[in-house]
Order: sequence, then structure tokens, then C-alpha cells
Amino acid sequence: MISRIRGKLAEINEDSALVENGGVFYEVKVPSALAERLKESGKVGQPITFETINFIEAGERKTYLYPRLVGFTDPIAREFFLLFTQVQGMGVKKALRSLILPIKDIAAAIENRDSTKLRRLPGVGGRLADKIIAQLHGKTAKFALSREDEPLAKSGKDKVSSSFEKEALEVLLQLQYNQSEARRMIDSALSVKADISSSEELISFIFKNEMKS
Repeated sequence: MISRIRGKLAEINEDSALVENGGVFYEVKVPSALAERLKESGKVGQPITFETINFIEAGERKTYLYPRLVGFTDPIAREFFLLFTQVQGMGVKKALRSLILPIKDIAAAIENRDSTKLRRLPGVGGRLADKIIAQLHGKTAKFALSREDEPLAKSGKDKVSSSFEKEALEVLLQLQYNQSEARRMIDSALSVKADISSSEELISFIFKNEMKS
């Protein structure tokens, strides 16, 4: 089992990284928001270490099986992901798409038995949310104490879905937040209060959230 890869970050795509080590290039699947942060921070061409997990991906016709790696820059994120994917029905691909909230928020929802918040994760419906709580409650408290507040995955909204979200995003960008930070703040606010209907209300709620953190 390959549990860690260290080398030069040769390339970063939307959901994968190419790591060169001794002339050998390893493709590592990474969560979309992490990929974006690595690209924005200019890490391409620099040394990097990924904490990795092995998984097997089936081909389109299910006749071929491909060994794959999924990687994280934080060992705590790797540990949580390994636990999260042990839930029946939560495969690696679904888990990679679902982590649009910081790990500490997802862990807190599990420990608080907050299935409503878990259902907001892409691909997680009511039945899967209940399974996550049933199987992981009592096992994720330490992750809820994490100080990392960046989500691992983007929400999947390549374009902001509503005019007031777009207005709020522009305001945050003007305030010198980068794209991923602003998107994270908006998604976090809407995951807590889904009935927000104006940019003013959204910015006000984000302000209150940030003051609490």
C-alpha cells in the first residue's frame, strides 16, 4: 500500500495531480478545492508530499480494474477520508465530490446527529446521511476540533447559481479574499441558512459566522 508520495508537483488539473519522483510520474486524484488551492498558490514545479490512499476503479464496462491513488496534503484529512469511505454506499468518487464543507463541520454534524447538514453534501441523501451518523457517530469528535476551515471539494458551481450569490462573491473579492475563500464562505453560510435571498443578507450572515470563528 502506498501511503505517502513525495516529489515534484509536475502538473495540477481540476481533480488530479501529477507527481514526479526519480523520473517516474504518479497520477494522484485530489479533491477539487485542494487542486484549486495548489494551483493558485503556485505549487506547480515545487516539492510536495501527498498522504495517499489506494483504491480500485472499475472501467466503463466493469471488465477492467484500475489501481488509483487519492491524495491529501494533510494527514488528518487522509485519516478522515479513510473513515468516511468506510460507510456503506460512500465510495471514493462520491466522497471526493461531497466534501464541500470543512472536515470539522462535517465531523461536528456527525457528532451532533445533524442529518440535515449532511444531506446538503452532494450525493448524500437522507438514507446515506443516516448511515453516516449510525456508523461514524462517536468516532469523529477529534476531527470536529480541527483548526482547518477550508473545504476539500468545490460545490460544483462553476458559475454562481444566483444573482445575489454573484453579488456577494464580487463583494468578497473586492475585500481581497481569493476565489476559493469567497466561495467557501458563501457555501458555508448557505449550508447553515438556506433561505437567504439577498446579497446583503448573505454578506451579513457571513460576517456573523466569521466573527464567531
